[in-house]
Amino acid sequence: MANNRLERQVHVRLGHEQERSYPEVAFSVPEGAESIEVRYHYEKNDRSVVDLGLRSPDRIIGWSGGARDGFQIGLEKATPGYLAGPIHAGEWAVLLGAYRVPAEGILVELHITINLKHPHWIKGDLHAHTVHSDGKYTISEALDSCRMKGLDFLALTDHNTSSQNLFTGAKDETLLLIPGVELTSYKGHANLLGHPDALTDFRVLTTEAAANELSQAREKGALVSLNHPFCPDCPWELGFDVPFDAIEVWNGPWRGLNETAVAWWQQRLAEGRRIVAVGGSDTHREDPLVRHGGPTAHVYVAQETVAAVLEAVRRGAVVLSMGPEDTFITLEADEAGVGEELKVAGRDDIELTMTILGAQGDRVGLWSDRGLEREWTMEEGERELVCRMPADRLFYRVEARRYLPEWDVEVMTCLTNPVYIAQAVLPARH
Repeated sequence: MANNRLERQVHVRLGHEQERSYPEVAFSVPEGAESIEVRYHYEKNDRSVVDLGLRSPDRIIGWSGGARDGFQIGLEKATPGYLAGPIHAGEWAVLLGAYRVPAEGILVELHITINLKHPHWIKGDLHAHTVHSDGKYTISEALDSCRMKGLDFLALTDHNTSSQNLFTGAKDETLLLIPGVELTSYKGHANLLGHPDALTDFRVLTTEAAANELSQAREKGALVSLNHPFCPDCPWELGFDVPFDAIEVWNGPWRGLNETAVAWWQQRLAEGRRIVAVGGSDTHREDPLVRHGGPTAHVYVAQETVAAVLEAVRRGAVVLSMGPEDTFITLEADEAGVGEELKVAGRDDIELTMTILGAQGDRVGLWSDRGLEREWTMEEGERELVCRMPADRLFYRVEARRYLPEWDVEVMTCLTNPVYIAQAVLPARH
């Protein structure tokens, strides 16, 4: 076992006498499994045909016959022909269908991998559109685009409709599909994520109407994100005292509206408010600048499920990057990570650790409620920065920026949510 993964290689000799039977290759699954992957190989020809399937301790989970060389199942992902769902501990079995077996037999090689649940980063897009509103992508085309970019999840957020969410019930092989809708009114936009039918009425033109609609969505369990609040064409004009869980500070390619949003967010953090920053591509169609995963939302999950993604967003365990393979930074303050709180009673300073991947001459800045505290320039490759900083701050967070000479502009490449610092509360004097 290595890195929360159990692997087993099995060689099975099928004899001619087993033709037209279903031999099983049993394997044990421990508690806490997140996914199972199976690959098989044999010398295929007209006289040798071996089918493939999977059985759990309770039932047959899937069957692909001879159409595939393998499959995978997860808690909410599965190869077509197989069922996603809880992976219970016990004896499972790969099903082999010995359809045609020559006299000399067939040697079948099986590779079985069991991935165990463990906290890890996954990446995706929290804002995208399809033909179910004003987008040009079909659902299948959007999924293909995200797969090609190596994303792990996609939120379907078409304008004022839930019809796109009918597709989230059919589990995808590689992507978690998050049901959603973008409440789109003449006074602002907001994403409602995680419920297949979260929106009652999009015609909100007053703060009171918006507060009522967003409250109803949250009561259904939806996560509410106020979108591109400072967009010149469709800003959020209904105030920031309405119920919401996150603010979209990074919408599509880096530009002025995002700069304004980050400045607003920084000011609220400095005032002591804890607001989660998110981002999404807002992709509608093929475009040289607006594309799935730009920006990418990295979330720190305990397991790969839609609920775990939304829970990570709610607690602020989110890092935004310019693209799925671009600069990615994690921040830790002693034992506390992004979105978490570190208690520092009686301490003068703390140790901050930044792990930086994919930088290309980026200017990395460390921010607190006092503003920009320190800055470094990062060359290509992986690097870990460790520094000691004062403990009397409300939070620390990290930004990375890069100058693009072909555009003569500096853009954000990575943005972390804060690690919050909990100061000692002195007892009141009587």
